[in-house]
This record gives sequence, structure tokens and C-alpha cells, in this order.
Amino acid sequence: MNEIAIVRGDTMRLVISRIKNTGGEEYILGDGDVIRLDVKKAAAEKAVISKRVTAADYDNGDLPVVILPEDTAGLAAGDYFFDIRLVTGDKNIYTIVPISKLKILRNVTDIGAEV
Repeated sequence: MNEIAIVRGDTMRLVISRIKNTGGEEYILGDGDVIRLDVKKAAAEKAVISKRVTAADYDNGDLPVVILPEDTAGLAAGDYFFDIRLVTGDKNIYTIVPISKLKILRNVTDIGAEV
């Protein structure tokens, strides 16, 4: 299982690039296609972070998925789980990143509204 870490309240930019279809060819998102990232404390629980990316979000051929400070600021430090899936316009589902661990680390400095 892969693991990534983020300090609670930080910004994290994950980049999805070069999605391959089942034939090994590069897949470019089309109309109606959505990349979904859900973060949960446990697989059967409700998502605490949900992100959606579409073809409109391409940035120089990459698809950025951005976790914002407010996405994690209210979460307890600890282990969470996520996966990334492609849902095509015709409702086929492909897992791009299988279940992986997202470790949310405690922060020391509270930035708040003073920035």
C-alpha cells in the first residue's frame, strides 16, 4: 500500500499524468469523464475529503488534484485512506490509484486568518 503524508492545514497538489487505458495507450479525459479522489477514515465510512477533476482541469497535459488547507484543518491527525478512480461519461469505472494511506500529521503553527 502506498502512503503519502500532509501536515494538517497545508496545501497539497497531487498530479495525475499519462493515464493509460486497458490497451496501454494514453487516455485523455473527454466530455462527461470525471476523476474522483475520496479520503475516508475507513473504507466503509463517509468521505471526509472529496475532489473531482474533469477535462477542463488539464494543466499542460497534467490533471492537478489540490487538497486545500480547509480540507484537512478540521480533521484529527492520523491515518486515512484514499483511492483515485476514473468514471467515464458512459459510467465505466477504472481505479487509477488503488487504496492507499494518507497520513495527516499534526501541525504546530496555527496560521488562521492572520495571513
